[in-house]
Amino acid sequence: MSQMQTLRSAFAARRVASEPHALVIHAEGSWLKSIQEEKFDFFTKLVRHATAQGVNTRIVSAEGSASRLLLDQDHINILVGDLPGYGRNRLHAMPTYVWGFWYLDEVGVHWNSSLRFARFCADEVDAGKAEYFFNGVSGYMLRENVSKFPQEVRMKNPMQEAAAVIYCQEIEDYKNRSHFLTTEQMIRVTASTCRNERVYVKPHPAQAKAVRKTIMDVAADYQNVIVSDASIHDLTDASRMVVTQNSAAGFEALMQKRCVITCGKSDFWHATLTPRKESDLREALRFGPEAMADFPFEKYLYWFLDRNCLEPAKDEFIKRAWTRIREKVFM
Repeated sequence: MSQMQTLRSAFAARRVASEPHALVIHAEGSWLKSIQEEKFDFFTKLVRHATAQGVNTRIVSAEGSASRLLLDQDHINILVGDLPGYGRNRLHAMPTYVWGFWYLDEVGVHWNSSLRFARFCADEVDAGKAEYFFNGVSGYMLRENVSKFPQEVRMKNPMQEAAAVIYCQEIEDYKNRSHFLTTEQMIRVTASTCRNERVYVKPHPAQAKAVRKTIMDVAADYQNVIVSDASIHDLTDASRMVVTQNSAAGFEALMQKRCVITCGKSDFWHATLTPRKESDLREALRFGPEAMADFPFEKYLYWFLDRNCLEPAKDEFIKRAWTRIREKVFM
């Protein structure tokens, strides 16, 4: 990125420390490389605007000494990654569950974002704008088979109906636990509670072979459980309920107005049922669709993605993003 200098040492970072304000992006691995190569409009537009405002921009490895040094300075620090952390001069940036929309959050992203503590009030959301937004985003994603991860080609004929689909994740070994129930618990409780109906299970696209084998072994204990790698849009369409921990697939299921059951911490819990124990999950499976029948899905998606997150493709992106930055660092 021509307007952004990459800092590779603490010595180089010390020179930046004397600047009144700099925009510093802390990233690692493939994120670091992709941002340097201007693959994300979110950062490309932000850097160009910062430069036009006379604010120098830097990028550092989030795991290096330069990053640790600059986090203690009065700069605009944007952290790219899943780890949360509040700081007077820190904001967190990552794509949301839907491509094209980004977090720029004081606390973290995904289940660590400040949206987890936000209040959703449907009466305060414009119904017309919400419906237009919902139809546009959900219509495109379902029609084009777009998802957070690549999906199998959509089926020409609908899949056989099921009581639920379980979307698996790879989060149970995380140092900071975010799930209330394990994948095995979700499968066993759902299969036994809905014993007279079909239950689909979809492994995560990045599922380790050993974990996938465990899932297959657990599923084999129940005649009504079918493991499938079909598109999540087909699986959700065929299912009355969606069970997951805090997967993006659960968020995407809101586009099909399904009862979503999240067995872990999530920042979209306002639109789901959140069991913390196996008995809670059984209750959610029995009464969930009825409890969520009148939920305003259109308003929620609009509130979450458009009102609280940022869309770099929109003309007002820079104004909204820079307002958050100015409020955070008191520029």
